[in-house]
Amino acid sequence: MRSYRHWLLALLLFGLAAVALVAAAPPAQAQTVAPAGLPPGAIPPAQAGDDTACRLCHQDTDGEFTLPSGETRSARVDMDSLAHSAHGAADLACTDCHDGNRFGQPHEEPTAADFRAFELENNASCVRCHGAPHITSHEATAENPEPNAVCTDCHGSHDVATVADWPAADQADRCIDCHDASDEVRLLVISSAGLFTDTVDENYCLSCHREDGPGLMLGDDEPVSTQFDESAFRSSVHGEDNEWGEISCRHCHENATPYPHPAVEAADHRDYSLAMSENCAACHDHNFELAQDSVHADALADGDRDAAVCTDCHGFHNVVPAAEPRSNVSQICRQCHSTIYDEYATSVHGDSLLNDENQDVPTCIECHGVHNIGDPTTNLFRIRSPQLCAECHANELLMNKYEISTNVFDSYVADFHGTTVTLFEHQDPNVETNKAVCYDCHGVHAITDPDDPEAGIKANLLETCQQCHPDASENFPDSWTSHFEPSLEHNPIVFLVNSFYAIVIPLTVGGLGFLV
Repeated sequence: MRSYRHWLLALLLFGLAAVALVAAAPPAQAQTVAPAGLPPGAIPPAQAGDDTACRLCHQDTDGEFTLPSGETRSARVDMDSLAHSAHGAADLACTDCHDGNRFGQPHEEPTAADFRAFELENNASCVRCHGAPHITSHEATAENPEPNAVCTDCHGSHDVATVADWPAADQADRCIDCHDASDEVRLLVISSAGLFTDTVDENYCLSCHREDGPGLMLGDDEPVSTQFDESAFRSSVHGEDNEWGEISCRHCHENATPYPHPAVEAADHRDYSLAMSENCAACHDHNFELAQDSVHADALADGDRDAAVCTDCHGFHNVVPAAEPRSNVSQICRQCHSTIYDEYATSVHGDSLLNDENQDVPTCIECHGVHNIGDPTTNLFRIRSPQLCAECHANELLMNKYEISTNVFDSYVADFHGTTVTLFEHQDPNVETNKAVCYDCHGVHAITDPDDPEAGIKANLLETCQQCHPDASENFPDSWTSHFEPSLEHNPIVFLVNSFYAIVIPLTVGGLGFLV
């Protein structure tokens, strides 16, 4: 009885072992049914379960199969290529890719309408092992539901290259089947960037956009270069050395998708620039908001597409520090305001900055602001303009370097012109006044040295006064004390009269007090 139990236990263990062996076998085994015409015993029993049946037919045959479209394809498989392929090293069976139930002997007639449909059917088997190993640039779209390239188009069917073999230049031949390229090595670099990356990063982008990148045609057939100057970007404020860390392409091009990119909807290059400048707000929200309250933003809202936006002043990829060097400021404004720049360049301020590299003189932004630039034609700007001039000309430390009086603002406010303008500012700064401000006498952008014998204020003082006082005589300017406090050197008569009154009036009032 005990012996019987031992035999029963042994049989049970043997059965379990057999089940385990079956379970460990490949998911679909190659067919071992001998093809018609092979003599009995051609397949050794020891090879049952391997690819022998498939290989005996397909390794050396002139056979073909015909599709409903009438297309014919060879049934021969290059066994040497298969053995040295990525799948040959993996010890895969034919039926791991080719469904054993469908490709058994005799084979079923192909159901695919044509060879392309046949390829699409067979490519479905790739995802059994390869889920999504890399980003594809050939995926189906709503406009084109059929992928424009499938696995075997690039990787082949039986001669699948290994990852190590892909950098070889001859692999670019697979790309050239669809892509026209004179430089096969460069084409391989571009394709490899997309094939062997998990994310759309800057290397993925730069594989196309560095050096002789492809061009872009906008809606009005305007060609636009998409070449990216990597060196300029690395040295820009967005590059490697900025304090926040280098930004990547997708920080600005946040809606970029893997190639092929969707069509650019911009009608022309200006439309594209206007759209891209909106992306600056993601990081520079404060300055972006200030710019929305500017004369440029108002002009843009009124339909002026040439009104300046972020990228017009700062650039795209080669963004440099805004005021380094300071002469850059006027050069940037010059792009739109060339006539004004020409006046500024010959002025006492512009000449000193552009030719002498004097960093003390004002540039455009000192008077007009940076992002929230106001309209200089308004009454408000006119009334407050003396205070802009005073920021430099009332600065004692700065003016002492150039031996310029710092009394200009105080003396202006104390005279009739300045007093009236000050009153207007306090009452209603938007009300127009015809009283003179600094630039009425000195000019706006073409400001000259006051002592210039040809163009200075002193040489043309009467003419300057006659702009507002057309009946002024030659003696009229003598009534103005200029920006100096009266002294024996400047306006001695006024000084002596003031001194006389300063002495006589107190004595007179004091004497009258004694009489009372």
